[in-house]
Amino acid sequence: MTEENDNADMWTDEQTTSRGGSDLPTDWRDQPVDPDLEENLGYELIAWEKINVVDNPDQVIFLPNSEEQLRDDAFIVSSESSVCDLTDKR
Repeated sequence: MTEENDNADMWTDEQTTSRGGSDLPTDWRDQPVDPDLEENLGYELIAWEKINVVDNPDQVIFLPNSEEQLRDDAFIVSSESSVCDLTDKR
């Protein structure tokens, strides 16, 4: 979110610059604009299954395909209207 004070961001030519802030540290400036999630950010991508809730058509449940993560109680419950394909948002 953008703050409405001296810490607010300014949009210029599809880039964000801080109004009163200093330049980004060298580590951040050296990073790609569109980083690879696994290689650059260290995320491990896994497949999740989307399940529609029978009693509530606006609710969905996401379960990981990994049995180990299921044992660790990994799941997501969300409203259908809150879910989108991020490739459509580029």
